[in-house]
Amino acid sequence: MDNKAVLCLWMVLLLVAGINSQSGILNPKQFHVSLDESSNYLLDWSYDASQKTMQFTVRVKTTGWVGFGISPYTGQMPGSDIVIGWVDKNGKAHLKDRFATGRSLPTIDATQDYTLVSGREENGTTTLTFWRKFNTGDPKDLPLETGTSRLIWAYNRLDPESDTDIPFHEKMGTRSVNLFERMSEKDKPKMPSDTKVHRVQAPNVTVPSETTTYWCVALKLPEVDEKHHIVKIAPIVQKGNEGVVHHMILYECAADLKWHGYSADCSSRNMPEHLRGCRGGAIVVAWAVGGEEFYFPQHAGYPIGGKHDTKFVNIEMHYDNPEQRSGIVDTSGFEIYYTKQLRENDIGVLSLGHLVFPTMMIPERQNYWNITGYCPKECTEPEVLYLKEEVKLMPGDSIAFTCSYRTLDRKTVTVGGLETTDEMCFGYVFYYPKIPLTFCASTVTYQTLTPYYNKLMRQGKMPIPTKNGTTGLEEALKKTTIEDQGLIDELYKLQTYQSPLMVCAYKNQTSVTG
Repeated sequence: MDNKAVLCLWMVLLLVAGINSQSGILNPKQFHVSLDESSNYLLDWSYDASQKTMQFTVRVKTTGWVGFGISPYTGQMPGSDIVIGWVDKNGKAHLKDRFATGRSLPTIDATQDYTLVSGREENGTTTLTFWRKFNTGDPKDLPLETGTSRLIWAYNRLDPESDTDIPFHEKMGTRSVNLFERMSEKDKPKMPSDTKVHRVQAPNVTVPSETTTYWCVALKLPEVDEKHHIVKIAPIVQKGNEGVVHHMILYECAADLKWHGYSADCSSRNMPEHLRGCRGGAIVVAWAVGGEEFYFPQHAGYPIGGKHDTKFVNIEMHYDNPEQRSGIVDTSGFEIYYTKQLRENDIGVLSLGHLVFPTMMIPERQNYWNITGYCPKECTEPEVLYLKEEVKLMPGDSIAFTCSYRTLDRKTVTVGGLETTDEMCFGYVFYYPKIPLTFCASTVTYQTLTPYYNKLMRQGKMPIPTKNGTTGLEEALKKTTIEDQGLIDELYKLQTYQSPLMVCAYKNQTSVTG
């Protein structure tokens, strides 16, 4: 799934104190991350929402040149927006805005849209600070957008002889980072004194040599004899598997504790019925590429250990293995921080969005295309949900969850599906007080789109499906090129104005309206 295209896979809506949304320049050390596993390449950044600018500071253990860039969703050099800088033997800092067309020295941009603030070299570390606009207006630059950004980095121990004579990198890599929707250090709540840590991890899973695998692992939560609150959950991504672990979802599960440690392909026919029903149920937490550790606010926690609280979970691992490599072993998962010091409110999680069906069609070569999932008033009638910052969801209110996509570089239709090249439109919203409502989504129906499919096939724009059911439809749509603006407008109207099929779930009960 193209993470830049999706508005939010991992979303915390108005509940957790996150990024400071007020205008004004933030502290340059507001956010920070290590771009490599050895912490040799550190990145600090801040942004000014009113001026629409972002400032970066890179601190790299080298006395040579340093490269930093924003890549398309591929995470590769071609098409990337890059700066290369260094501090020479006279203490003068250099920085040039560049763009990459291939796997070679990036070309110096005719428009220099990165501004060098300072640079120094001390104790074997080169530090460069620079800033740029969110959107420079230069077609050679990539805009800084909400959602996950693919950052690339590189460095060498030697300084260049000139701007055009730069030695090849000795170290390089990529990391997915959310530059905007992050919790600042000052907003992270202090952990209670009695906090304990429990790990739920994949048990040395041998990742199949297939492009896409969904793997399920059943595990028990901490065994406590009275109610506790989870106050923090942190992802564990095994070193070396950062490019393989695409996302992880932790589901509540009512299965017997005897299934603790069960691990298998989620689609396996041998999957016990007790565990099969856990996938797609109530969510505890979700993580995707670019995500980070998650803190619950000081006044709320996720309940475990009580008479009716969750005692068992199922981890859904999405492994992305486009090269179909064999021999990859994974132990990724989550660290769960929990305390006996109960907070004022119990947290619940509500899944919102569009059902993952190929009827979720996104035409090729679109600059902007919206897909909206609806949560009807029938689903919100039982209880009141309170969200932070004076936002309330009252009984009978409806919710619309919209994802925006850009498909300018795609030659065929993109569909909703489970492959990495497919799309999803889902958000996971934390709220309190906790109620049984866990899932609320919608989809445009097959019946609504059937006449449209027939029209595409008659005009030779969509091949006739060679298989029955959803699989055949998905394969045909992925080979479809609409091209005609009138047909694209017709699809927009069908997705926007026709009544969708809407689904909501309350723990063990599902309601369908349409």
